[in-house]
Amino acid sequence: MDTLICKDNLLSSSISTATTSDRTLFSSNGSDSFEGPEKLLEIWFEPSPNYIVKGNSSTNIGLRSVERKIWDDMLNIVKCKILNMIENDHVDAYLLSESSMFVYQHKIILKTCGTTTLLVAIPRLLEIASEYCQFHRVWRVFYSRKSFMFPERQLHPHNDWKDEVAYLEQLFDNGSAYTVGRINGDHWFLYLTSPQNDQNDIISDNENSSRLRHRAASSGPEYSDSSSLDVNVEDQCATNDLNLDDQTVEVLMTELSPKAMKKFYCNNMDNDSGTEGGARVDRETGLKNLYPSAKLDSFLFKPCGYSANGLLEDSYFTIHVTPEQSCSYASFETNIPLAHGTISEIIHQVISIFEPGKFSVTVFKTQGCNVDKKHLVNSLSNVAGYVRKDRILYDFD
Repeated sequence: MDTLICKDNLLSSSISTATTSDRTLFSSNGSDSFEGPEKLLEIWFEPSPNYIVKGNSSTNIGLRSVERKIWDDMLNIVKCKILNMIENDHVDAYLLSESSMFVYQHKIILKTCGTTTLLVAIPRLLEIASEYCQFHRVWRVFYSRKSFMFPERQLHPHNDWKDEVAYLEQLFDNGSAYTVGRINGDHWFLYLTSPQNDQNDIISDNENSSRLRHRAASSGPEYSDSSSLDVNVEDQCATNDLNLDDQTVEVLMTELSPKAMKKFYCNNMDNDSGTEGGARVDRETGLKNLYPSAKLDSFLFKPCGYSANGLLEDSYFTIHVTPEQSCSYASFETNIPLAHGTISEIIHQVISIFEPGKFSVTVFKTQGCNVDKKHLVNSLSNVAGYVRKDRILYDFD
């Protein structure tokens, strides 16, 4: 985890959502505030789509076969709603009133902000996977979040990291929990499970399959002119059809430039919200140029706040912005391969748009044994105008 702090005296400004196109804020210390930092859950039911037993069906298999009304009911437990959906041959991307959901055939990624109760919906999610997809076991689980701005506003079990871990431990085996970064400053929480051993049995008689290690690198707590966290995960789940160069990058930003945040407000309350307002923000900010060939779905809330999902082949990116000066926050997340740009290039593009006073980068990376750790760390080292405050590297078994 890398954390950077800006040398310049940038002021702050932040995505938010509600059950309609209107923003819902809560009062904290006499001012309107919104909890921008998201809870991020990722559940893999199989190592890859190739493990799914297709039976007699050649289409609509796995989680993508679940009807929208089923997801609607599950998301009611989370306390958010679907605003829009885009899709391609690989994934369904749902834009939510509180962030985003990505549904692949073999895994689901659910990211929610505000005071949503994401973890409480896991039992229902597991029921859906079992009932509609015949997924009766989980292969891997990842749950992470940045430290909250207003933890006292969260509902159980999200009002304390220990409670979140205890809740997850009741549902999953072989879990490990980590706190990354400064306890008396911005920090990042991670819970993950080890892959199910019996998955290795599927390929155990393939004498040509090599034992590979999955590495996850995360660069984390906060950049405020500078800072970084690296998390490396190593698994023994060798298969020939797994993508062993998978990588997820998160940039979590606070103290955003008020000037830059003006573009994330509605110019006209009647005609500048929703998808049309989102398209305007995409153009004016340059966000549409991050991945020009991607399919983009963006939304501008009333009176302010922005969300976007983008799809590029089997990869995604998602952006969420809360522009209010009292609680400014923006997040960028992607698993688009580096063939479309280096980590450093992506960070510079994102930072130039939001101009944060502080930001954190997490890089969760899976690779073979010869991952160049030094190159990974160096790629997060030089961000003009920022000074690193933390750099943390984890290797996980």
